[in-house]
Amino acid sequence: MHISGFAVQGTLIATALLGFLAITSFLVLPLTNEVTTHMRLSPTAKTLVVGETFTVEVIVASPIPVNVFAGDLSFDTETLQVESIAYNTSIADLWAEEPWYSNGAGTLNFAGGTTQQGGFTGEATLITINFKTLKEGSGLLAITDAEILKHDGLGTDAEIAPTIDALFTIASPENLLKTDASPTTYAVVKTIPSTDLNNDGKQSIADISIFMMHLQSTESRFDFNQDGNIDLKDFNIILGR
Repeated sequence: MHISGFAVQGTLIATALLGFLAITSFLVLPLTNEVTTHMRLSPTAKTLVVGETFTVEVIVASPIPVNVFAGDLSFDTETLQVESIAYNTSIADLWAEEPWYSNGAGTLNFAGGTTQQGGFTGEATLITINFKTLKEGSGLLAITDAEILKHDGLGTDAEIAPTIDALFTIASPENLLKTDASPTTYAVVKTIPSTDLNNDGKQSIADISIFMMHLQSTESRFDFNQDGNIDLKDFNIILGR
């Protein structure tokens, strides 16, 4: 049987395309046991000036019914202090331990739940924290000992995605680049996002795991090549560093 060169070439192209689709499907499609319950901070990065006040929210997101939320928030006391907190939100209406904070220790602790029938599902703000910047430097915020319980009558722990720290850069107005003659308008020099996603000072498989959860998302901290897309190009960068 004679097979034309065009047929052979077409077969090779089809085989290569199927192989590429298999690889990209493995990277893009969610894993069967993907963790989908989250407790996270928003925003996770921002540039501020000394003396500025800003708001950070503790967000809970869960596709399954949950009813108890607890954890600790730590912050850098050299550069940040808590001005106030608000915790009468749509998620928690019963607090076993009302949120309290210590600017001296740099901690905020909370343990509460919801009495709403059927538990909580969806995404909403658990706590709102108003911070004030104290001096130039880096202000790190981290959620530790995060715990969310399923609304199953058994107090079962819900599997939570790894929490991601928030990092705020504080500078004096004199050290920011002015864009025009206006004394209140500044431009911040763009820097390439760090691939150390969990801020532990090293590049590891944990950072790759965090990135995979945000593949094709819209969060700029995962756009390592700054092309406006979070895709396989960024995946190759985090693999290569």
